[in-house]
This record gives sequence, C-alpha cells and structure tokens, in this order.
Amino acid sequence: MAVLLAWGYRGGWVEPAIKQPLEFPHKAHLELEEQKLTCTSCHERAERDAVAGRPSTRKCLSCHTGGEAKSEEEKKLQAFGENGGEIPWRRVWRLPSDVFFSHRIHVAAKIECQTCHGPMDTLDRPPERALKKLSMAGCIRCHDTWEWPAELGEDETGPRRVAAARKISNDCGTCHR
Repeated sequence: MAVLLAWGYRGGWVEPAIKQPLEFPHKAHLELEEQKLTCTSCHERAERDAVAGRPSTRKCLSCHTGGEAKSEEEKKLQAFGENGGEIPWRRVWRLPSDVFFSHRIHVAAKIECQTCHGPMDTLDRPPERALKKLSMAGCIRCHDTWEWPAELGEDETGPRRVAAARKISNDCGTCHR
C-alpha cells in the first residue's frame, strides 16, 4: 500500500504541499478598514498583463516598514527588504504550457478572483496547494454562462464595451496556443 501511495504522489495524483517563505494572511489584509485593499491592490499586474504576478518586496514594505515589527512574519519581510531581495514566493497555480490565460481580460470583465482561485480571502496563511482544480470543462462552463455585468451600464466605452458586445469564444485557439 505504501508503494502505491508513493507512486501516486510522484505520478501527480497528489500535488506536493508548497511552503511559502512568509505566512501571508490574505484575510487580514482584505479586512483592513482604512486601506480598502482588493486583490489587485497588491497583484497590480492582473489589471494590465496576462499574468497577475506577485507583489514586490517594496510594495509590501510600503506599509510594513519603520518601527518595530509586530510579528515574526513582519520581521522576515523586513529582513528581505533590508537585504534588497525579493520574497521568493513559490508558484501554486499552474496551467499547462499550451494554455493561454489573461488575468487582464478576466479582471476587466469583473470576474471575481475567487471564481478561479477559490476562497483566498478567507485564508490566514498561504495555501499549500491550489484551492480549486482548474479544468477545461470549468472554463467552458463559465464561458457558456457568463453575462456582461449590468453595473457597467450602457455608457461604457472602450475595450470593455467591445468585449461586452461579443459572445465569449469557446474556439480551441482562444485558449490553446
């Protein structure tokens, strides 16, 4: 039995747990009243690039600098900053190499990050594995049922209005390149 479990682990049945360099609490940051942070407050590239990216150490230190660190995690963060290094975050979500996914398009369409990433906003520490298993069937289901958000109104212009006028394509070449 142990041999089968080990084989399944190595064969991809069970994804290995990923340990991040900092125990980043998404929940605590999103609950801050004064800052009114959203996912794209830190993952800024999601609004303009295909990849959301991870925030730079400088971005984190714009709030967590000066004075005494309040926790061990803040001490670690400040140490990365003092050494001039970036936080070596490890990737958790990974799509197959032939799949193209643009965060920018999905953010512009007002699709909540939790739709694909799961309830990150409830976490007190980074997930060890992806919270949701992404599948082609899930993407197609979303594309088939998605409707343009009504709150944008008829006066919306530019790329969003152009996108709203089109049905989302399920053509293979849209996502597979």
